Order: sequence, then C-alpha cells, then structure tokens
Amino acid sequence: MKHALSFDIEDWFHIAGLPQLERRGNWEQYPSIVEDKTNLILDILDRYGVKATFFVLGWVAQKYPSLVRDIAARGHEIGTHGYWHYRVNTLSPDQFHDYLKQSVEVLEDLIGSKIKGYRAPSFSITQGNEWAFEVMSEMGIEYDASLFPAQRGHGGYDIEQGPQILSKEYFDTRFAELPMSMISFGSMNIPFSGGGYLRFWPKSVIKYGFNQLEKREIPGVVYLHPRDFAPDCPRVRMPLNRRFKCYIGLSTTKGKLNMLLQNFTFGTCQEVLNDWNVLNRVNGDRPSK
Repeated sequence: MKHALSFDIEDWFHIAGLPQLERRGNWEQYPSIVEDKTNLILDILDRYGVKATFFVLGWVAQKYPSLVRDIAARGHEIGTHGYWHYRVNTLSPDQFHDYLKQSVEVLEDLIGSKIKGYRAPSFSITQGNEWAFEVMSEMGIEYDASLFPAQRGHGGYDIEQGPQILSKEYFDTRFAELPMSMISFGSMNIPFSGGGYLRFWPKSVIKYGFNQLEKREIPGVVYLHPRDFAPDCPRVRMPLNRRFKCYIGLSTTKGKLNMLLQNFTFGTCQEVLNDWNVLNRVNGDRPSK
C-alpha cells in the first residue's frame, strides 16, 4: 500500500497562536532554518528515491524562490500552505480567498505548473468553515489535506479516515479530501503520524500504527515541518504545554523518517488520491473550463 508523505514548508517562527511570533513584521529579523532543513529533507528522500508533497507557505516561496524550484526539479509535488500562516477559522471567506490566491500565483509562477493541493495551517478547517472548500474550488485547487479526525488545539473535524469525496451537506462542489491518520483504540482516534505526535511516540508505536492502517486498507499520511528536524532551532517563551508540544523529540525525527521509508511505501498526496480514484471521480463531475 502506498502512503502519503508530506511536508509543510514554513520556518520555525510560523507557530500559530503565539502573538510574539504572529507579528509578521518581525519575521525578517529572525534567523531562518527553512532552507537548511528543507534541503536535509530533500537529501533523505533522494537517498530512498521517494517523492513527497511539499505544501509551501507563499511567504517562504517569495523569499526563497530557488528552494521551491529545487523541490519541483527533484520531482516532488508542490502544494500550497496559504500565503501567511493564518488559521482558516480566524479568517473571513474574502480574506481566505485573497491569501490563497496570492500563494497560488506565487507558486505557479515559480514552477510553471498548476497547484492542485492545499493544506491549512494548523489543520484549521473546522465545522462551520466549510466555505473554504468552495473558495479552493474557485481557485482551481483540486484536493485538500487539512482535516484532522481528532480534537486538537487549533483544529479537529468529525470525518472518517482515508481518501474520500466530501459530501454536499455544507457546500455545492464535490471535493477530494485526504484526512490525517490516526491509531484506533476502540472508539478513540489517537494522532501518531506527524509533527509533535510523531516526535512524541516511539518508533514501535509509529510502526504499529502504519501496520494497523495497512490491515484496515487505509493509506496513512505523514506530515512534518522543517522545524521538526531542528533540535537547535531558536526558542521563545510560551506556555509549558505549548513548549512541550513544540520541542518534544526534535532529535528523533530524522531517525523516525528513515525508519518509515525503510519499512513502508510512500508517494505524494496526489498519487495516493489517484490510486484511490478520488481525483478522477471529482474532476469528472466538474464542468470543463
């Protein structure tokens, strides 16, 4: 079974919910890790011959255009992570439209091809924000990878796991969705395959989770950030619970990614959706432009 491997390309200071870091006027003053750690990720993937999806923040793309071109030149899929690192559930539909449009235009100009996938910062599409799928469809985005089937600080959405077509209950457009992965313990869904969750759990639990998904015939989704590979990244004051989530296990990420690449088969988000015939079925319902 092919699982989806994805990276959200943002810098260490793009942490949601911290006012001192959300003041984007300060971003230029901070030291950056995004080029160095993204290149580390790219080199690991080259070693295994694996392709992944890179959801790139528009601000990062505009500041480091050669990095985006290099990701594309190595054969990886480029998706958008929005322009600023703003949570969707804090925006109006018009604001979301403008920021998404800005990011898509920057990325398409850099790589010369269509941007098909989107991931919201902090998985922040929640109940009541389904208008975001209409906006994505208007922008030509074909799939979303933002829904998180468990409660978390900035997100959480009641949805089954696995590639799927979203229903028309809240919006008119059929839309392809690739939700995040969970380990199931009875009726409980436990995150394990990305970010701080992957850094927290030992390799044995992560491997168990992917084996469980394969038994259930559900492709998993790995999501990581450049800062997940940066144990020496700059640190700022934050509440103790946030500090734990942001910095736990940073020295373990590289080894865990290597373990996954050695034991399981991975591809891009678009490849997984195509394997499950989700994108074809959605696009077949859309009028040609």
